[in-house]
Amino acid sequence: MPDPSTLAFSLTYTGTLVVALLMFLSQVAAFTALLALAGTLRLLVVSVRALLRPRSD
Repeated sequence: MPDPSTLAFSLTYTGTLVVALLMFLSQVAAFTALLALAGTLRLLVVSVRALLRPRSD
């Protein structure tokens, strides 16, 4: 049977790694969402500017 202190350390270390992985993945998701939002807004602004610019006929 494994030593209880070793088991507790292993579970604590594993839990810490899982929390760190979840934090990293959430940061990646937030960064991706921010880039998508910025790209969408940029496309919208360019489209509105193209529609509203004076035409030279």
